[in-house]
Amino acid sequence: MRVIRLFIQQYLTSDTELELGSDSRHHACNVLRINKHSKLVVFNGDGFDYKCEILNCSKSNLRVKVVEQIKLKNESSLNTHLYLGISKSSHMDYAIQKTVEAGVNSIQPILMERTINKVSNKSLRNKQQHWQGIIQSACEQSGRAIIPTLLEAVKIQELKTLCENEYGLVFDSQSEQKIQNLEISKPETIKLLIGTEGGLTDTEREFALEKGFYAVNCGPRMLRTETAALTALLLAQREWGDLAE
Repeated sequence: MRVIRLFIQQYLTSDTELELGSDSRHHACNVLRINKHSKLVVFNGDGFDYKCEILNCSKSNLRVKVVEQIKLKNESSLNTHLYLGISKSSHMDYAIQKTVEAGVNSIQPILMERTINKVSNKSLRNKQQHWQGIIQSACEQSGRAIIPTLLEAVKIQELKTLCENEYGLVFDSQSEQKIQNLEISKPETIKLLIGTEGGLTDTEREFALEKGFYAVNCGPRMLRTETAALTALLLAQREWGDLAE
């Protein structure tokens, strides 16, 4: 029997009973099709999984008992921050989902000159809520118990100069530099900048370099923005994170 893993925004501790909120109950009952015999694990982002026994399961009530608290140790030792150019909805969703699964710690959507869909402040707030849901769902699927931070979207001109203990990589198909050839020691934090459809403009690329970023490429093939985001994160994990040999 498969184990259902569910994110809930409630305080959790061992050997307690709790009633899940309406949103969690709806998702569990109507989407995941949970029943009283299902194996359930819940988490709230504190780094633990909580095995639960289902006491009551109905459309109006989902009550569980926490029977075991489990500390997870599947977070990468490399702190990764993704500056992600805002792209078309499906591309953006994919990039966020897959980079969360690959271990990203924080994501900041970036408004760029080639952002296709210009968004209003109201639309952007709605998108932020949507992206937060994708992050939580990706954690459910990938087994992560710490929720990556989603920062508010900003214009690329608002990026700050990198600190001494940070390294920044801007992925640029025109660069001849490869990530594995960079002569840098393992960083405390790596910041990855990925352009939107059409890539960065020359002005945006020069701005990133002025802020301390290194320009590198993702290989010999032209990658779509959502593929580039995942590839960039995996390359960083391969060099300095938990995919390193």
